[in-house]
Amino acid sequence: MQENKAIHTTSVEKLRNGPRKASVAAVVTMPEGSRNRRTRRQWGGVLDDYGFYLLLAGLALVAVLVLFGRNQTDTQVQQLTTEFNGVVGKVKTSYRGQYNKVTMSSLISNGMFKDLTTMTVSGTTVILQPGGGSLAVQSSQLLSANDSLNWTIPNQPDAACSAIVSAYQGSAGKIVVNGTTIKAVGGSVDPSKVSCAGGSNTIDLFIA
Repeated sequence: MQENKAIHTTSVEKLRNGPRKASVAAVVTMPEGSRNRRTRRQWGGVLDDYGFYLLLAGLALVAVLVLFGRNQTDTQVQQLTTEFNGVVGKVKTSYRGQYNKVTMSSLISNGMFKDLTTMTVSGTTVILQPGGGSLAVQSSQLLSANDSLNWTIPNQPDAACSAIVSAYQGSAGKIVVNGTTIKAVGGSVDPSKVSCAGGSNTIDLFIA
C-alpha cells in the first residue's frame, strides 16, 4: 500500500514538473544565435513603432510651423496695409501739389513712420514686415508730371504680394508687380497678369 502511494506521488510530481522543466530546459538549451535573433526581431519591431510615431510627430510639427508662419504673414500684411494707408494719407495732406519734394529722408524727418509696428526706421531707411525689404518712394506721373508718388514695396512673400495687390487695386492709379504692369492708368487690375512667385516679390503702387 505504501509502495503504491509512493508510486502515485512520484507520477503526480512528474506530471506537475515535467512540462515546466521541459520548457525551461528548451530555453536553456536554445542556441545562442536563435535567442539573439529572436531578441533582435523584438527590438526591431519596437524601433519600427518608435520610428513611425517619430515620423508622425515630425510631420505634425512641420504642419504647425507652416500654419503658424502663414497666419503670422496674414496678420503682418493686414497690419502693414493699415499702417501704410495711414502714412499715405499723411503724406497726401502734407505734400499734395509738391510731390517732387518727397524723399524717404524727409518723410522720416517729418515723423511719418513713428510708432509703427510693420515699418521700422533704421537710419535713413524704413524696413518693412513682412519681408524685411526697404520701402522706397519717389514722385511719378499718372496723367501729369509729379501728380503721384511711386511707393516701392520689395521682398514680399507670395501671400503678402497677392494681399497687397488686392488691398490697393482700387486706390492705386497704377500697379506694377515684378516689373509687369497689372493695372494701367485708367484701367483695372488684370488678374491674368498677376504673378506673385518665388517668395520675393516687388510691388510698385502709384498713388495720387
